[in-house]
Amino acid sequence: MTAETEWFRTIELGIRAAVDKAGVKVLVGNARAQVDTEAQIVDNFVARGVDAIIISALNPTSSVPALKRAVDNGVKLVDYNTTIDSRIMTTFVGVDNTELGAQMGRYIADYVKDKMGGNAKIALITIPKYEAGRQRREGFVKEVTTVPGVSIVAEQEGEFPDPAANKVETILEGHLETQLIWAANEGGLVGAITAARSREGKVKICGTDMSLQVARALLDPKSGVIAVATQDPYTIGYKSAEFAIAKVKGEQTPAKALVPLQLFTADKPDDVKIYVAKYEALAH
Repeated sequence: MTAETEWFRTIELGIRAAVDKAGVKVLVGNARAQVDTEAQIVDNFVARGVDAIIISALNPTSSVPALKRAVDNGVKLVDYNTTIDSRIMTTFVGVDNTELGAQMGRYIADYVKDKMGGNAKIALITIPKYEAGRQRREGFVKEVTTVPGVSIVAEQEGEFPDPAANKVETILEGHLETQLIWAANEGGLVGAITAARSREGKVKICGTDMSLQVARALLDPKSGVIAVATQDPYTIGYKSAEFAIAKVKGEQTPAKALVPLQLFTADKPDDVKIYVAKYEALAH
């Protein structure tokens, strides 16, 4: 779990709600995007006698050995958000990440045609080391480039807010023609919002994964944020914990549970305000 972003903290809220309801205990580990640390955490959990592990695996292949050791020791496994290349993954909770990118691509394609005269210079902040990130990029680019006047002028990797902000600053300084930025995750989106703040809305921003910080930016016309395609992290966390508990009890669980996607836009502020009220309540 990467607790540096609100998205993962909301996953944890959902997990804790489900385990509290069931009366079971949960331990939380943060690998900080390091596969070696992830393996150490998994091995430690096994040594402490956990019954199940809920994980967003960092790498589809490198994450497998530690998880296989856990499964071989009788630990039940539930994957959320990311997948692994192994038969030990028997329950996945998440979304269709290609469609997550594609729904934003379709929205921006229409936005470019309706608001920008059919022409836009777009920069991408991506997370290519994750399969989910590559899928989101593929979906977004495929749909947005159906507009002939759209061109991708720059692309940089940016998973967390501070590094992403630096990358966006570099893009904006080196590509003055940039009119719109798309980010593949919450960290990149927050970084883009931070870096583009001085432009007072002249550079438009869109991306993936809603949070309270992003929602407040979406309500601020000077932020430049026009749309956010998002998952429902609370429900993903809750369902993951429910399935983990069910597996420990020997109950059947689905091989794949996809949580519906949402799209929030600046031109529908009431929807954003409902989101803010809901997640402010969950955070307290």
